[in-house]
Amino acid sequence: MTQQAKRVQAGFTLLEMLVVIAILGILSGVMTFNLLGNLRRTEVRNAAAQVMADLRLARVNAQKTGLVSPVTIVNGTGGYAAQTNAGAVQIKTLENGVTLWATTSTNGFQVAYRPPFGTLDSIGLVWEVRSRVAQVPSLYIKVVGVTGKVMLSGSRD
Repeated sequence: MTQQAKRVQAGFTLLEMLVVIAILGILSGVMTFNLLGNLRRTEVRNAAAQVMADLRLARVNAQKTGLVSPVTIVNGTGGYAAQTNAGAVQIKTLENGVTLWATTSTNGFQVAYRPPFGTLDSIGLVWEVRSRVAQVPSLYIKVVGVTGKVMLSGSRD
């Protein structure tokens, strides 16, 4: 046998390598797209949790201190003011471009918990928490009834 006949060809062809690289590129693109969508949904969920926690703290503050404890949003921005401890109103901002929108028509920008039981003067309201990305679904913070119970929902109604 000749020297050339004994040599075994090992390795991949250029076409095989290009197919593998194309498949890896497609998979990484799909994974990145899904990861970014999950990240945006998490940002909205975390912002809603922050506002809900401040609403609950304001209610507890009204019960403990005997003072009216308001939470007021600046509609269309990520800013709001909350009185979560005795006498101090804190100005807060939501992160990552998440915004708050009042969806109820009458005095939907403010919730004021009244002592001694932390109740409301109104029958509740709904605030929408929106991402800066239009494809991410909004979440809705609902302050329910005169008791002021706070709930989170994926739908407005």
